[in-house]
Amino acid sequence: MIRDISSGKLMIVSDLHGNGYDFRQVHKVYQTLKAKGKADYLVFLGDLIHAYPGKQKDESLEMIEDLMDLKANQAESDVICLLGNHEFVHIYHIPLAKGQLEFTSWFEYRIQKCREEVIRFFMDMPLMLRTQGGTLINHTGASNRYENQGDISLKELKDFNHQDGFTKHLEGIKTFDPQIGSEFMNTTKGDFLWDILMNGNEKQFGEDYHGFVDRLLQLTSDDRQEQPLNTLVSGHIAAEYGAEVVGERHLRICTSAGALGDLEKKFLLIDAAKTYKDAAELIEYCRDLY
Repeated sequence: MIRDISSGKLMIVSDLHGNGYDFRQVHKVYQTLKAKGKADYLVFLGDLIHAYPGKQKDESLEMIEDLMDLKANQAESDVICLLGNHEFVHIYHIPLAKGQLEFTSWFEYRIQKCREEVIRFFMDMPLMLRTQGGTLINHTGASNRYENQGDISLKELKDFNHQDGFTKHLEGIKTFDPQIGSEFMNTTKGDFLWDILMNGNEKQFGEDYHGFVDRLLQLTSDDRQEQPLNTLVSGHIAAEYGAEVVGERHLRICTSAGALGDLEKKFLLIDAAKTYKDAAELIEYCRDLY
């Protein structure tokens, strides 16, 4: 599922991880920019949910409820929410842990009475966003799985949805069942999605990662050779000072979790119709959240 934006200014934020304080600040800044004609869309890069224990109150569900009230991802809405790995695991009943931290159980406890509504909202989240000017936007960045053309085609990415031959996640949509996640991870689709949504970018692949960025941009440009995608924007991995250039073509932003403090949290403000030559130019359009 890929969404295309041909015009308008995008305020792009990433990885709020249940931080209601930052979420409300994002909304406040966006409304101010929109009133001044400086922003037309608010784009969340995934990982809206799952606060890190001890960091702040977990307002994941309240944030999701607010976004559903705003009709995010519906045609008439100016709010776009892309799929992150922390949303992905709930769609497919996959327990998620990082070291001693376990993320899924508390959120699943809180959504017991509205699980189907929340999961269907997650299922409507696009994997990627493409601008007319040539910027690709997603949660996780690139992956080695885009290298092999046998793994995925652009048509498959554009047609992607969560309803296919594997149906147990839908049949059991009202109640979290880790057995469903275990079975899904043994499917080709489960293996692919895990790799593209959970990988560690250059921290996992080293210098090879920059070639994976090139391949992803080539793949997602297959139907627009006259105006190919030439830059990539993502979140997913901490950026202590709110934004960082990862090679020539990839910009990583950090609006909440992963930044050193409030003064380092950044958002990106770009024009969908404009072409940015590289990540170094893009980073000039990062702004302080506070």
